[in-house]
Amino acid sequence: MSKPNRDGINTYTYQDYLTWEGPERWELIDGIPYLMTSPLPSHQQILLALASAFHAFFQNRPCTPYIAPLDLTFEASEDTKKVVQPDLFVMCGEYGREKRIIGVPTLVVEILSPSTAKHDLIRKLNLYQKAGVKEYWIVDPEEQTINVYLHDGMGFHLMESEYKAGDTLCATVFPELEIDVREVFW
Repeated sequence: MSKPNRDGINTYTYQDYLTWEGPERWELIDGIPYLMTSPLPSHQQILLALASAFHAFFQNRPCTPYIAPLDLTFEASEDTKKVVQPDLFVMCGEYGREKRIIGVPTLVVEILSPSTAKHDLIRKLNLYQKAGVKEYWIVDPEEQTINVYLHDGMGFHLMESEYKAGDTLCATVFPELEIDVREVFW
């Protein structure tokens, strides 16, 4: 059951979210629902390239990559007001994984779409920062760049780096993970 927040906006919990019917995909940030539109073909090609590289890299390693659509909450409570579906994320250590993933990812990748760019660059960046995600990649299909943000213990500091075709991206949290950016934007 929704409850108004201090601004009078109805907010929802994960428990409410589970009752929603229909084919739409939603995310909850601070209890406010955001409709997720269907991604463009270029978005999915980029996701496939990155997911393939992550899948190969994490074989026989203690961390596991996941791709959307898959619900992620940072806490196990049914009353949580934060439910997201990152494009790609990596979980390490102990975490829940029955009907959803429960915990804080080590690395999150979001691929910008015209309809979600502001959401990924502002709302989700702030959410991941507060949750304690160590590394956040923002992939821009139009500019063909990958911007990397690192958590310094107090929050994300300014971009670690911007990578483009011809560059090799080495994840800070997984130094052996190398991505040839040219192969991401084919």
